[in-house]
Amino acid sequence: MTDIPRDQASQVTILGRIGSAMGYMIRDFLHRSDVPFEWIELKSDEDARTKAGVNDLHDGRLPVCLFPDGTRMERPTIRQITEKLGWFRDPSRSEYDLAIYGGGPAGLSAAVYAASEGLTTALVERLAVGGQASSSSRIENYLGFPSGISGAELAERAREQACRFGAEILIGREGVCGEILPGKGIGHLADGTKIVARATICATGVEYCRLNLPNEDRFLGAGVYYGAGASEASLCSREHVFVVGGGNSAGQATMHFSRFARKVTVVVRGSSLKYTLSQYLLDRVTAEKNVEVLLIRRSRR
Repeated sequence: MTDIPRDQASQVTILGRIGSAMGYMIRDFLHRSDVPFEWIELKSDEDARTKAGVNDLHDGRLPVCLFPDGTRMERPTIRQITEKLGWFRDPSRSEYDLAIYGGGPAGLSAAVYAASEGLTTALVERLAVGGQASSSSRIENYLGFPSGISGAELAERAREQACRFGAEILIGREGVCGEILPGKGIGHLADGTKIVARATICATGVEYCRLNLPNEDRFLGAGVYYGAGASEASLCSREHVFVVGGGNSAGQATMHFSRFARKVTVVVRGSSLKYTLSQYLLDRVTAEKNVEVLLIRRSRR
């Protein structure tokens, strides 16, 4: 299967209802993978029948994805979409010089440097290339981009650069355990694939701390998001959005959502943002008229 060209990939259409965790997962994956898409919100049962070809808004076949070659996918998994885009591949070698687990900026940088030196390199990523960075709406303090760059675009440039030097990027694969043998390591993936390499780099990134809110699991991906949730900003018109956290990712998310939402409240556990936020972001957040900062002082025991 060959990759769908970028100009055709931009024609991917998603039809679904707002508040669908599956719909969010698909939008987020495409956004983080730098694949433009069209989102068509179904607002009534009539919309569902006439636009998506299903019975009603609660039909289990939603969301529906339409591809430029006429392919229709009902409630597709990320793995199925990855395969359709031509991005899901098997390892081409029985053994590599280097295996990298994690496709964020650190893993991609390692892939570029290793492959450019002639090392056979495999990078394994379970979701989208770019990791946490790919969900950021804008990164302005990264060397070489004085005007800033979206996380998705940064990740796509790094992916292209790594591939140009010959690195293999295996998307939709998840490592579950490792085995160390004399002179080599074996990475066991969830689907049974084995990656054998002389050296291994683990750059698996972060796991978000949960807030443990009441009914959190029920609303996860349907109103409660971990990460910047950049793909959802344009859907938040006239909404009051809460951003929990005071780091740079939270600051960038705040500025991005403020362009669309009626109001954005930043909830920070601390006495000031100046201890956790870069100065350039602090100046913008405090100057934005529809942004308020709610400071929650930690109690002393």
